[in-house]
Amino acid sequence: MKIIDTETAIIGGGASGLAAAIAASRYGCGNVTIFEKMQRVGKKILSTGNGRCNLTNRNISPADYTGDTELLSYISPDIDNVEDFFSSLGLICRADDNGRVYPYSNAATSVLDALRFAADSSGIRTVCDFTVSEITKTKHGFIITDGETQVKAKRVIIAAGGKAAPSLGSSGEGYELCRSLGHSVTRLFPALAPVRTDIELVKSLKGLRVAADATLISGGRVIDRQSGEVQFTDGALSGICIFNLSAKAAEYINNGEISLDTAPTLGKDELYGLIKSTAAIRASLPCEELLTGIYHKRVGQAMLKKAGIPFSETCGEISDKDISVLCTLAKDSRYPVRNVSDWSLAQITCGGIPASEVSDKLESLKASGLYLCGEILNIQGKCGGYNLDWAWKSGYTAGMNASLSLSE
Repeated sequence: MKIIDTETAIIGGGASGLAAAIAASRYGCGNVTIFEKMQRVGKKILSTGNGRCNLTNRNISPADYTGDTELLSYISPDIDNVEDFFSSLGLICRADDNGRVYPYSNAATSVLDALRFAADSSGIRTVCDFTVSEITKTKHGFIITDGETQVKAKRVIIAAGGKAAPSLGSSGEGYELCRSLGHSVTRLFPALAPVRTDIELVKSLKGLRVAADATLISGGRVIDRQSGEVQFTDGALSGICIFNLSAKAAEYINNGEISLDTAPTLGKDELYGLIKSTAAIRASLPCEELLTGIYHKRVGQAMLKKAGIPFSETCGEISDKDISVLCTLAKDSRYPVRNVSDWSLAQITCGGIPASEVSDKLESLKASGLYLCGEILNIQGKCGGYNLDWAWKSGYTAGMNASLSLSE
């Protein structure tokens, strides 16, 4: 059997794992090894931000997160600013008008390269194609097993990610490793994903996008509200604002609905007046042209059909009552929540190891010397760089504290 000795073993070479390795090295650990099950580290980083890597956001606050948000207070002040961290790695960044921060090159490869260069120059070892089958706590540390290879480590950082996007390496093994060491895991479900609804409601709109205010409602109660562009897909609603609703929508499957206000900049009375005047101007035209100019033609046709207005009518024949119904549909069109799309379409995992099972140094309270970071913990952010921000900061904090504990 092959034996590998290391002081700090990091399971997972994604965003949090790479940050943990760099921090562990910076704080004095001279023998850091990353164990990654894929053929190379950082594969998921390359897919973020549509290949541009939205690595943080300048407008971050605890309100942008759900789950055990007290975990945010555990972050070390040494990694308070992610842009400064990447600047120390030689990466130049820029922010857009919404505070989303990207590498100046607009390429996620630049982010991964900066991390790899820093790891290599610090002497951090990387072992790929390594799938952990077992981890055991010993008197002097841990033994990690992968087939015929055994790793002896004084400290272990589990940065194995969640279950979202399994093709990129996240398939949930980290949770089982944590369970084997005494941890519990909260309910897990996919998030930052499309929300599935009744197929017939979106079938004719597939491929179209509209600006909207999207509100998650259950039992007449508003659960959450987001604004942005909604995309109609095959049996689902998609787009960033829907992604941001998806974590909470997963709790209201078949017991909630999403209301779309597809005229968010217009009041109902103002919209009524616009449609009524357009009906008079286009009196001789087919009614399917009534909403052209306000909506894409297919969106307008779908609304007319839902309102029960026959296409055989002209714009001039549409009644005031019909216009009122159209306004109601424009401001409050309902789509029942049937499910959240599966793990393959999700960006993050909701749920994980609860905050009550780690210290404020992100050290396990079940197995001393074990540290947890990134998506494996029960905290989730919305779209816009918030989840990567947590990954860098929690990874750095775990790596720093693991390294400092060795010197203690």
